[in-house]
Amino acid sequence: MCTEAGGEKHDRFLGNLYRRLRGAKARWNDGALGFQSSRPLWSLARRLSHAGLSEDTLAASHGDVLRDLRRVCSQCESRARCARDLKHERRATPAKYCPNERALRALADQIPPSNPRMLPFPTPRN
Repeated sequence: MCTEAGGEKHDRFLGNLYRRLRGAKARWNDGALGFQSSRPLWSLARRLSHAGLSEDTLAASHGDVLRDLRRVCSQCESRARCARDLKHERRATPAKYCPNERALRALADQIPPSNPRMLPFPTPRN
């Protein structure tokens, strides 16, 4: 009898500990995902800018599309390549890897540019 009571206590203790650890891991993952998501959103803002689009304008006219672009960007597997291209101002290569590129081009064709002086592609450097 004594072992049964001790065994139940032990099982409850381990069960509670397991639930607490699982909850802590879930909270940590949520925090890590929140931390990581700022870079893709920064990348998306830069990609929108390169396409001559404003996030504010897009949010007002195509909010659902902007949400989809953000979701796809946050789940992208080419984050490092995207960041490298943006850092070096390479605007011609995203079509090779960016899952949002076709949507961005379509939006750029549909929506008047928010900054008419911004060129969608850089002028060649000498």
